[in-house]
Amino acid sequence: MIAPSTLTTAFTLSRKSPARRWQDITANPDVFAKLLRRRHLISYGAFGVVYEVDGAAIKIGCIPDSEPVIQQWVCEQYERALPVWAFASDVILPKVVTHEVCPQHGFLSSLWTRTSVNCHCGERLDALAMPLAERADQRKVGEEDFSEKVYEAVLKKFQVSLDIHKGNFLEFNGKLTLCDFGDANDKAVDYW
Repeated sequence: MIAPSTLTTAFTLSRKSPARRWQDITANPDVFAKLLRRRHLISYGAFGVVYEVDGAAIKIGCIPDSEPVIQQWVCEQYERALPVWAFASDVILPKVVTHEVCPQHGFLSSLWTRTSVNCHCGERLDALAMPLAERADQRKVGEEDFSEKVYEAVLKKFQVSLDIHKGNFLEFNGKLTLCDFGDANDKAVDYW
């Protein structure tokens, strides 16, 4: 797990803060499993599924360690990403959730065929907690031009090329933000 100080500088990690709460939840398999019973699908992509869980957006799947670091950096430097409340690798999850997230048996991205990906049913997966946001109004996406600046900054600092397309924009606190800071060239992706 990435140290809280690395991920969060925008707010204090008090017992009541969303970051502290979600760090505690993702670290406790029984509590997390209980909350996941009330999950609602928000979206899914090539490497994971995003659920609404108890007032938060929870991404579960193949999440390289660099993804939450990049996301939080873009949040702090540009205010164009959702703040990272928690990130945990190898989380114990209910089998029904791993089956849904499994690219072979669950929600299938248009990038894959069922035989081109590995089965991940019953495996420990990564979890990323962040605030809920709205899908971006596509007219606004065309009007604002901040994504190229963020793309160049992330490429320079992290050597990661962001996947910037209209589906990867959200609205949060009245601003357009980017989502999906995964690195398609990360070795963890080969495992998927």
